Amino acid sequence: MPARPTIKTIAKETGLSTATVSKALNGSDQVRPVTRDKILDVAKRLGYELNISGVQLRTGKTYQIAMVTVISSPQDDEWGGVGYTQLISGLSHALEGTPYRVVQYQVRSFEESLETIKRIVVNRKADGVIISGTRAGDERIQYMQAQDFPFVTYGTSDAEKPHAFVDTDNKRIVSICVERLIAKGHKRIAMLNADADLMYTGDRLDAYCDALTRANIEFDEDLVANGRLTPAFGREQLFEMSTLDAPPTAYICANEATALGVLSGFHVRGLEHGKDAVVIATDDLNVSQYFSPPITTCYLPISKPSMMLGRFMLRLLDGERPEKLQKLFVPDLIERSADVLVD
Repeated sequence: MPARPTIKTIAKETGLSTATVSKALNGSDQVRPVTRDKILDVAKRLGYELNISGVQLRTGKTYQIAMVTVISSPQDDEWGGVGYTQLISGLSHALEGTPYRVVQYQVRSFEESLETIKRIVVNRKADGVIISGTRAGDERIQYMQAQDFPFVTYGTSDAEKPHAFVDTDNKRIVSICVERLIAKGHKRIAMLNADADLMYTGDRLDAYCDALTRANIEFDEDLVANGRLTPAFGREQLFEMSTLDAPPTAYICANEATALGVLSGFHVRGLEHGKDAVVIATDDLNVSQYFSPPITTCYLPISKPSMMLGRFMLRLLDGERPEKLQKLFVPDLIERSADVLVD
């Protein structure tokens, strides 16, 4: 049986001193990131296992990253799009080869998420926190900044002090969709958006209004709806908007679950996609390629933002300034239909 790899084994393999290897494995910020990554790669390849308990006692670190997510009620069986399992998968992948692990805290409300974060910070249950579903004036962000506690958000905010974040470029994505539809002759464009208290909802609405203004198209509040992004929401809005005196000829859906509901409503009402109206969706999953008919989608693989969350957290814990850890992804436009109404 081969001997169990040790710090000396890694030092010999990398050509570095045992002191440097030890510091890197223990998460010391005295080791340059590139050197640490080299050591961790070799340690992983050799099958080296760090004694986490001992490291925690010596450094005072937990080597845990807390991900605090608000989940739906267990009685809610509506599909709402991308799940947090995919998000955690990418985050965990980014932490591979490091001592850090993701610990998920699932809560039922925004208020509970704030209280959970306070307990994590006060009791030092994690070295950093990741949150999603940011809001305007987000109290969670305000609290963690006041406590000088490391955190990364999946979503932007209106906080005056900069913080690390990863998000979709929501303004750009809506501009792309609206401008595309206007260029194809649409003037009655519906916007099915998320709950109004979410930060990205406001960003998307602003971009929608700006695009209409540039095209000299009057804003109509009857064409904008907010809610929980499920198929039921999409179908309900189709039922309501299709009865307007001037119904929409296009529906922009904030995720594919909502778009599926709209298409279901088409079927119930006897409407035909491409003749009566068209649908465009934005999402992290790309399930719409299996819809009938397949619809145009702005698609961002969830692996990209989720892995970036993990990388930003590691860099933040290494001492990098939060204003350098901000990333907006522009999704790919996947065209599957002409989006021009056929007479």
